[in-house]
Amino acid sequence: MAKITLNGREVDVPDGVNLIQAAETVGVTIPHYCYHPGLPIDGNCRMCLVEIDGARGPQISCNTFVKDGMVVHTDTPAVEKMRKGVQEFLLLNHPIDCPICDQAGECRLQDYYMEYGQYQNRSMVEKVEKNKVVDLGPLVVLDQERCILCSRCVRFCESVTKTGELVIAGRGDHSRIETFPGKKLDNPYSGNVVDVCPVGALTSKDFRFKQRVWFLTITKSICTGCANGCATFVDHRDGTSYRYRPRHNPLVNNYWMCDEGRLSYHALNEDRLVSAMTGGEKQPIGLAMDAVVAKIKVAMKDFGPDSVAFVGSAHASVEANYVMKRLATEVVGTKNVWGVTLTPDGHADDFLIKADKTPNRRAFKLLGLNEDADALKRELSGGKIKVLVALDRNDLAGEGGSEWADLLNKVPDTIYFATHIDDWAPMATVTLPVATHVEQYGTYIQAKGVLQKVMKAYDADGDAVPSYEALGSLARALGTEFEYDDVEQVWTHLREAYPDQLGGLSFYGIPEHGHSLAVPALATP
Repeated sequence: MAKITLNGREVDVPDGVNLIQAAETVGVTIPHYCYHPGLPIDGNCRMCLVEIDGARGPQISCNTFVKDGMVVHTDTPAVEKMRKGVQEFLLLNHPIDCPICDQAGECRLQDYYMEYGQYQNRSMVEKVEKNKVVDLGPLVVLDQERCILCSRCVRFCESVTKTGELVIAGRGDHSRIETFPGKKLDNPYSGNVVDVCPVGALTSKDFRFKQRVWFLTITKSICTGCANGCATFVDHRDGTSYRYRPRHNPLVNNYWMCDEGRLSYHALNEDRLVSAMTGGEKQPIGLAMDAVVAKIKVAMKDFGPDSVAFVGSAHASVEANYVMKRLATEVVGTKNVWGVTLTPDGHADDFLIKADKTPNRRAFKLLGLNEDADALKRELSGGKIKVLVALDRNDLAGEGGSEWADLLNKVPDTIYFATHIDDWAPMATVTLPVATHVEQYGTYIQAKGVLQKVMKAYDADGDAVPSYEALGSLARALGTEFEYDDVEQVWTHLREAYPDQLGGLSFYGIPEHGHSLAVPALATP
């Protein structure tokens, strides 16, 4: 730690950090545009100028690193005057189109103008006009007139993706962001330039003109598009998700996420299952649950507990898979408890995208579920399974192809807990609706073994409830004492069942960046 004097107050700050970071640790905000903690320092916007005793003139705090004994002033009249000058310069040629700008409400030009604005126009010349609605690539639109040339987007393409599509062309007040001749901004992470842009110059084609940001509620979640499980914000309104944005997590995805994951939020709003179905027809949830209970009881009585099989899902939460296992082993008493997924591997890279396109396959290892797909196939083909209970998106019916479809058709009764109307939902004997990951509290274990929690963004529509709640209700209906209507109730038993990995943890006690489960079974292959 270094001891510095900040605005007349002696404070301890971490060694080796710049003044912007140091000030943040003690609750002081130094305004800035070009600085971003995930990008190389450029120091071009000059908004972060501060006074330092003994220095020759003002210093930029993004590229000035703390030293023991340093005396720093961020709130003097001289500093305020410098910031007002920078703001006036940046706004000199800026269009006054805030009412139609997608960035309105989360624009730093607007925010800082309230503190350091020059409210009387002193310009005597017309504004420089630049190109508007420039199509940079599949995901991003550029308005050159709004750009303040902070170079964040250029540095992202140079240092993070190393694809170099963006450049600053021209000179003086005619400088502008452009794509390199003959190139489009179409790398797998291009949407991140929208996130790093501090103004309204770079906007998302997907989100453009969909919602005003001040109407949106922000909830911490994760991307479920692959095993990396990037930490995200889900921005939503009235039970509809409108966008994913990357959330900083140094253990998982740093500040970034891929474009495919960014757009995967659409699935949260489309083809949702909100009512129970029996034989493909809509059914009241109470009657459907009664039918499930009756079929399981008949199978147990006539053929024994092992005639009932349970298959977990690598797309469902740790809590859902755990309650399923407990229902299977403690209530039904079957040995047929599986954690099988047929989701095929897909594209991967050496940055964030993983070939495994399931978000929670590691939960199978933690819970000790049988992952042998061939063994499950043999059990199904033997004709001994009379009732098959499956959690959401285990892909036996969809990705399994005709061979698995034929095996499932041989099972007299299939019970499916589903979030969406997929291939299996209308085919199952009884399909029960459950909530998506943004409609419930839960945890997922990503590829490196980091346990992350997701927070509930909004209630599910119709009869859908969290998976652990639906499974708990089924257990209760089968004559047992356990039933779950809160995630912490599940965690009371989870940490008792797995003390080496989860002992001492609670759901709300899981750190913001997750908890690394340092056990051999969860090591990255």
